[in-house]
Amino acid sequence: MAVLLETTVGDLVIDLYTEERPRACLNFLKLCKVKYYNYCLIHNVQVSILNSLFFCRQLYGDQARFFEAEKVPRIKHKKKGTVSMVNNGNDQHGSQVSICCYM
Repeated sequence: MAVLLETTVGDLVIDLYTEERPRACLNFLKLCKVKYYNYCLIHNVQVSILNSLFFCRQLYGDQARFFEAEKVPRIKHKKKGTVSMVNNGNDQHGSQVSICCYM
């Protein structure tokens, strides 16, 4: 399954690992369905081994909806175009995503 994100700088097609990361994919699809990422800005570009673009907006205010991180099977985030949910530090993911730009 794939999702098309239309942006002002071009379109992004995101392939989803629905079997490996069912909760993350379901969460991402729900956020897309309610147009959560519409008008979100890229708020951080990190120049390092892994360049990341983060999309962020608080949909739920202080009561953000987090879900437990899925770790098995392990997926490497070294391929250009890999999209990942950002971990909040407590092994939970929310709505923030990063896109690997390193190749």
